[in-house]
Amino acid sequence: MRKRKTTLSAALCAALLLAGCAAAPRSSMAAVSPSLAAVSAAPTPTPTPSPTPLPANWHRIEPAQDGSVTLAFTGDVNFADDWYIMQKYYASGRTDFAENFSPDLLALMRGADILLCNNEFCLSDRGEPLPGKAYTFRAQPGNAVYWYTMGADIVSLANNHCGDYGQDAFLDTLDVLKDAGIPCIGAGRDLAEAQQAQYFIAGDLTIAFVGATRAEKYIMTPQAAEDSPGVLYTYDPAQTVEAIRTAKANADFVVVYVHWGTEGSTVLEQAQTDLATAYAEAGADLIVGAHPHILQGAGWRGDVPVFYSLGNFWFNMETEDTALLTVTIDGEGAPACRLLPCRQSGGVTSLLTDESEIAAVLDHLNTVMESGSFAPDGTLLQPEDAGAAG
Repeated sequence: MRKRKTTLSAALCAALLLAGCAAAPRSSMAAVSPSLAAVSAAPTPTPTPSPTPLPANWHRIEPAQDGSVTLAFTGDVNFADDWYIMQKYYASGRTDFAENFSPDLLALMRGADILLCNNEFCLSDRGEPLPGKAYTFRAQPGNAVYWYTMGADIVSLANNHCGDYGQDAFLDTLDVLKDAGIPCIGAGRDLAEAQQAQYFIAGDLTIAFVGATRAEKYIMTPQAAEDSPGVLYTYDPAQTVEAIRTAKANADFVVVYVHWGTEGSTVLEQAQTDLATAYAEAGADLIVGAHPHILQGAGWRGDVPVFYSLGNFWFNMETEDTALLTVTIDGEGAPACRLLPCRQSGGVTSLLTDESEIAAVLDHLNTVMESGSFAPDGTLLQPEDAGAAG
């Protein structure tokens, strides 16, 4: 797709051109102006109707290939200034944030028609850490530019860290992302906004994204309510199911990105599997999870793939397996999903290229699958296909 950075550059060029015209000397403008008689004699052009403006949560993109759209997803990302991975970046002397990713991985991220990441921090200069919370993450507002570097087109705020510095910082986060032109899901100034899907029109397909969270065992992140800001909770799935149904009524394909599960464990919670069923029955076409900070297995609900956790993508200084999930949809049948194993290590996330390392990640995941399996190239196979492949 044409990434937003290109759009911003075009807008800047247009502004400069307009400024140049406004500053042109009156004599030069007169030299190129047609005579009144010529204008009067010219036929009146038929006005071109202006396209109907899209609502703020609707976006039109140009897919890279006609007839299909490629989505990409990462797990947790952390730009908090005082956190280890950002401190490592600042101390490295690198001036290009892109160097935190291997070039082949970055090309895949930027090349996707739509890339969604988890914004696991607030963007603000205000607020204080929530009392009693062990880990609190806050990034300066300018760090939002790193989403452009990564090629992100949309982020999720449905997590347990976007409210770490109180309501002012939470509201700042919404404003910073809005001003940067980065759509977000799963949080808002009230319940209606937190439930609101982000829609992307790509060719003949409309794709909707919904975000929700049930990650905290000791709940500290504010829940969005009718007249108060917060995140979309899914401890009780009713409000999320409502959001999914609304999205399905307006879109061909609905993605649910959910923060859930037990940190550091590949054992699925009953709540995860129950919610996956409820989301699929409500109309979800793809379910992607985050929060456990490690990769978890996957499964299916009919033709609906469920990726329970994509782990830490660029989050801390640990050496951990992670992945970039790519999903190709064409409006016909189940989406084609491929998990591309990566490794986060030393402040850099890299695409794995060694066949034995790729196999080790996928083979491990195949031991903790709910259903189906991963083929050697990372393709998620349905149970019947997995049996045939075995």
